[in-house]
Amino acid sequence: MSDPADIGCTELATSDGGSGTFLLVVANANSDPDSIPDIVVADSAGGSEVLADVAPLALPKSGEAAVLSVEPSVLLSEARASVAAEARFRAMERRVLRLGSSGSMQNAASLLRSTAPMGDVSTAAVPSLGDTLSYNVPNPNASNACTDYTSVKAVVKAVGEHGILVQDVNAPGGGFGSGDFNAIAAEFDDIIYPTDIAHFGNPSDIDANGHVVLLYTPVVNAATKRGSESVTQGFFFGGDLFPTSTCKQSNLAEIFYLIVPDPTGTFSDRRTADGVRENTRGTIAHEFQHMINLGVRIRENAPDEDTWLNEGLSHFAEEIVGRAENGFADDQELKIADVADSPDLKDFNAFFGQNLVRFRNWLRAPGVLGATSEHADTSLSVRGAAWALLRWSADQYGDGNLPAFTRALVSGPETGVANLTKRAGVPFDSLMAGWMVANFADNAGVPGLATRYGYRSWDIRDVEAAVNQGVFPLVPTQLTTGHSTTAKAPSAAGSYFLVGTSESERTIVGALDPRGGSVSYKGARLYILRLE
Repeated sequence: MSDPADIGCTELATSDGGSGTFLLVVANANSDPDSIPDIVVADSAGGSEVLADVAPLALPKSGEAAVLSVEPSVLLSEARASVAAEARFRAMERRVLRLGSSGSMQNAASLLRSTAPMGDVSTAAVPSLGDTLSYNVPNPNASNACTDYTSVKAVVKAVGEHGILVQDVNAPGGGFGSGDFNAIAAEFDDIIYPTDIAHFGNPSDIDANGHVVLLYTPVVNAATKRGSESVTQGFFFGGDLFPTSTCKQSNLAEIFYLIVPDPTGTFSDRRTADGVRENTRGTIAHEFQHMINLGVRIRENAPDEDTWLNEGLSHFAEEIVGRAENGFADDQELKIADVADSPDLKDFNAFFGQNLVRFRNWLRAPGVLGATSEHADTSLSVRGAAWALLRWSADQYGDGNLPAFTRALVSGPETGVANLTKRAGVPFDSLMAGWMVANFADNAGVPGLATRYGYRSWDIRDVEAAVNQGVFPLVPTQLTTGHSTTAKAPSAAGSYFLVGTSESERTIVGALDPRGGSVSYKGARLYILRLE
């Protein structure tokens, strides 16, 4: 393995003098997001002989794709819908609450510091089953949810150790029964709550009741236009952690707002009880990380986290809750047969499938946008790459203690790349060198490959092939002798190539800028791995 900083011309030759196949990754280790230089990659023989094209590589393939009973296009549609809806809402939240303003964060911090973190002994009375409570539900489509909200009455349907489930009195009939509410409360108490707080920290407790409220309301259903692909399943709104002087809507409480079953489509498209139950499981795990993250940063008067890392952590929350649901260790290597072993694929769809499909999208076109892109609010592939970079970094630099690694990320006060590199303890270009190669080489049967160039927690080649019709989605461009090809190298990403050498010739490969000069972009890196 070689990862020289000088990516001009490099001579490829095997140590045994025979033929060989090499992976070349022209990457960009620039810590600034969305620098996307054009590059030209050329391959020329050391003599007059013209080398043959590189033969297709005989790498392992997943044989488990047939176990998936849901098409990746379905998972992709669900992932696109949830991301599109959340992106609009999060952008509004940052703008309205001025989460980048130290003054705004200090205002909220003074309120949170007057209360204890959740988990301490509560002094406030917890509501009883059947009580009717009042809430202000923010409009997730509003330009300002602090002023555009609906006041509702809701009845307490279940009270758990950590969660209080309430349902809007206007919820349509034919929805959840008492058994459903009790099952949701139990999953939150037993799996989601302890898993998320172990990995991200203790949530705030602004209302001093020691609980998180899960409010099921048709106001959330109505936020989705009939027939829309962009479905709002549920959300957390940071305004609830701010004083009413800052956000009039604030309930001064930790709340998730979730869709209700609507079997006849009274408020939007039809939503069955089973569908709502399954579609909101991952949503709760995801949104709980956002709640914890913002609460911790407000309490510590730290800047709001960069979007790519904040979303990467929330997608990570989906995965680790899924692992807890199925009894998998944080760093246990998983194959598709492990996470998609049930006929109904309920846990796969709720916690694993969308991460794998989002990363599949990035692997198909790694030279478009990088893991740290500011397009993480809307791009599925960026979110997939952010999750994968975080997952690989934790595998390699978490010292076998994933909760300590992710809790440190949440606590900051650094943000983005500076936050990740501080927790990993290595420069960003070291992360890039390992991660970019691992995305192709993990479980590919490369002889003598160091563990740095693979994932510990996933068999990436197996699971990504399974969500891509049985074919691994990252297909490097094959370079032929005497020819060149253009590509892009976005920050925190790059382009992949294959090149071969013959027994009689050495091959010279090089990366140039489009004008033919030396590559000069910040963060330019060339990673070379002999595959066979």
